[in-house]
Amino acid sequence: MPKRSLSKNSKILVEVVLCVMAIYNIYKLLITTYDVYEHMVVTLMFALPLTFIMFSSTKKDVNRIPWYDYLLSIIAAVTLADIYLNYSTWFFRRMWLVTPLTTEQIVVGALMIVLMVESVRRTAGMTFTALITAFITYLLLAPYLPGIGFRTNPIRVIEYLYLTPYGIFSTPLEVMSTYVIAFTLLGAAFSMSGTGEFFINLAKASVGRSSGGPAKVSVIASSLFGSVSGSAVANVYATGVFTIPTMKSVGFPPYIAGAVEAVASTGGQIMPPIMGAAAFVMAELLGIHYGKIMIAAVVPAIIYYLGVYVQVHYYSLKRGLRGLPPDQIPNRNEVLKRGWFYFLPIAVLVYIVAMLQWSAISAAFISFFIAVVLGLISRKLGIRQLYQVLVRGVEDALPIIVVGAAAGIVVGAVSYSGLGVKLGYIVSAASFGITALALIYVALITTLLGMGIPTTPAYITAVAVSVPALAYMGLETFPVHFFVFWYAVLGAITPPVALASYAAASLAKADMMKTSIIACKLGFAAFLLPFIIVFKPEILLAYGSYGAMERVWSIFTSLAATYAIATAFEGFIRRNIPLPIRLILMAGGLLLFIPTNMLVDVAMLAFIIVLVTINYIKSQTQ
Repeated sequence: MPKRSLSKNSKILVEVVLCVMAIYNIYKLLITTYDVYEHMVVTLMFALPLTFIMFSSTKKDVNRIPWYDYLLSIIAAVTLADIYLNYSTWFFRRMWLVTPLTTEQIVVGALMIVLMVESVRRTAGMTFTALITAFITYLLLAPYLPGIGFRTNPIRVIEYLYLTPYGIFSTPLEVMSTYVIAFTLLGAAFSMSGTGEFFINLAKASVGRSSGGPAKVSVIASSLFGSVSGSAVANVYATGVFTIPTMKSVGFPPYIAGAVEAVASTGGQIMPPIMGAAAFVMAELLGIHYGKIMIAAVVPAIIYYLGVYVQVHYYSLKRGLRGLPPDQIPNRNEVLKRGWFYFLPIAVLVYIVAMLQWSAISAAFISFFIAVVLGLISRKLGIRQLYQVLVRGVEDALPIIVVGAAAGIVVGAVSYSGLGVKLGYIVSAASFGITALALIYVALITTLLGMGIPTTPAYITAVAVSVPALAYMGLETFPVHFFVFWYAVLGAITPPVALASYAAASLAKADMMKTSIIACKLGFAAFLLPFIIVFKPEILLAYGSYGAMERVWSIFTSLAATYAIATAFEGFIRRNIPLPIRLILMAGGLLLFIPTNMLVDVAMLAFIIVLVTINYIKSQTQ
């Protein structure tokens, strides 16, 4: 549902509550020790009532707040206040699924589940709502379902979904109410202190002159801004408002301009140091430090952007698209001289997380304060802007918090029913024990989920049902989590529900479906990359005990494979590449993706180099 346009008084009240929520989280997460369950309840006590005020139930209510939304907001606040006042007794001084529930606990639990479903309908859309409803229905009907059912009753279902650490108040909400709030506040500080403008100017100074310069600016600026944003849609709006009109001005069709921005911005969720919210969930589910996830993602992110950049480069050459006019290209030295300090908070964040191994939450807040101080010194931020940083940072987190809490229902349903193990056996049997086929099934499941719901719940849902299956087949959990995470991220450009593509299409005034399809074409190598992660996990830095040469060779062959596939897709290297040569390049790239042996890798590399060289020489002679 659309975000509501609030009246002046309502907006002031909502912003004050958001600011209080931001201050509470900074104090709680940075200064005091806290009980994580208490913190999750308080965070949801802020977020859930605000959801019914800020997000309309229908398109007709977008400019007004009807009486029933006020009522839902009050019910949500009272329900969570009751849980807060009793959380110690209800969570810790009773035996789960043994101590009988009181009437009060049953009513509060039922209200919580209904409120969560309605809040998700408003913030994440009907697809995720239908998915949650299907899981709840399955639990309620389980005693009557032959084969896949089990013994339970509605009261046990209510208890499991809200009074155990496997339902609403579980890992997804814990991550959203800690990591995500800290990093959305940091992202808001970066955005409002002029970081986005600096990254765009730096990209213009670096590649603006070359053929198709505006598109390359989009790729580089989005990768830089994505490293501090972690949100595909936010990345589109932060950089796309500048890059899309510029691309159109030098001859890019609107749908191509939108597609370039969409695929470049989507990579922001996999670009360290600040990746998407699902990456923090991954760290918690794997029980490892976020720094390890961040380091492991470096090479895959580089490969992703290489594939996009190569296609954009050859598309521009093929159509003779020019670069930016000289008067629009800033001097690189001047840009760095005026804005070098924007790298300081990022460098501090990386150092604290990767080198010192401190908590990512503490690192985010330290970087947040550095970014704010730099913004105040450079006069990009004042008191009013600082207030807006706090408001906007928490406002961006609200729908993610609600979705995270609702995703806990899916996790709870899967763990309570044993559905993950059952599906594991099904996937294993359907793939006949063939790893590649099982991975294709999981990729399809995750992509389908990612097409209809945001990245984080898509990842959580897919991991819950697919990791047991792939672990049963002997695959290591770390690369498998990355595999699922990657396809959940790519849902942002995969039609029919491609949020990043649609955001970019709206800015470009282009057809949404056409923009999504072209974005998938530009990101085709990215759709193959998760298989490399599983088959060649040595490209994940800081993972495993692989030798330096083994890592270097796998990274080199993966980069070469990405270049070959991207070039084959575009069909141009200074001149058009004949179809048979394109097919050979594609096949060579695919063979480099597959773990074979050194001889095959060397042969494919030589083949690709020869084909590219011959095409280049022919273009020179013509």
